[in-house]
Amino acid sequence: MKAIEIIIRICAGIVLVVSIAAVALIAMLRSQRDVLPKIGNHYVKLAENAEMMPAVQEGALVLLKEENPYQPGDIIAYLNDRNQASISRIISIDGKTEDVSVEVPYAELMNALGTPGMSTESVMEEDPDVVLRGDGSDKEVVVAADRLMAKAVFVSGILGFLMSMYQHTVWAFLIIAASAAICLWPFRYLKNREPKYKEQDIDGPWIE
Repeated sequence: MKAIEIIIRICAGIVLVVSIAAVALIAMLRSQRDVLPKIGNHYVKLAENAEMMPAVQEGALVLLKEENPYQPGDIIAYLNDRNQASISRIISIDGKTEDVSVEVPYAELMNALGTPGMSTESVMEEDPDVVLRGDGSDKEVVVAADRLMAKAVFVSGILGFLMSMYQHTVWAFLIIAASAAICLWPFRYLKNREPKYKEQDIDGPWIE
C-alpha cells in the first residue's frame, strides 16, 4: 500500500508542476505578443489559426530555434504587421526559391523593452524581402528579413491540445487544486485512524 501511495503522490506532483508551468507559459504567451517566450534554447508558440494546416494544426505547440540560415521551405515565426508573432512558411527570398538563404540575428534585434522583438531599424547590412505563405492559405505576405524570428524544429498537436485546457481558468484551477489535494491527502492518517467502535464492543453481547 505504501508503494502505491508513493506512486500516486509522485504522479500528482508531476501533474501539479507541469500545470503550474503551463499556466505560467500561457500567461507569457498572452502578455508578450512581439516576443517569443523562451525555454532553454528554444522559443515556444501556440498556433493561433489553421493557416499552416496540415503541417501545423490550429492550437498546436510549436518549438522554434534560431537556426541560421533560413531557406525557402522553412516553417518559421515572424513578426506580422500587428507586431505579433505568427507562424508561416518561407516561399522565396528576394524572388528566389532555390539556392538562396539569409541569416537573421534575431537575438540582436531589440524592441522598446530592450528584449528581442520588433526592430525599429534594421541591424542587417542587406535586408532582403521574404515571401511567406501558410500551407492552408493562398495569401502571400512579404516581410523584411529582419522580421524573421526563429525556425520551427518541433510541432505537436497533442501537447497543444493539452495546453489548451490551461487557457480556461476553471479547468486550470480544477487540475491544480486536484493534483495539490492528492499530494497533501493524508493516506497514512486514514489508514491508521482508530475505529469508531472498539473490537470488544463489536464482538461482545449487545446491552440494551
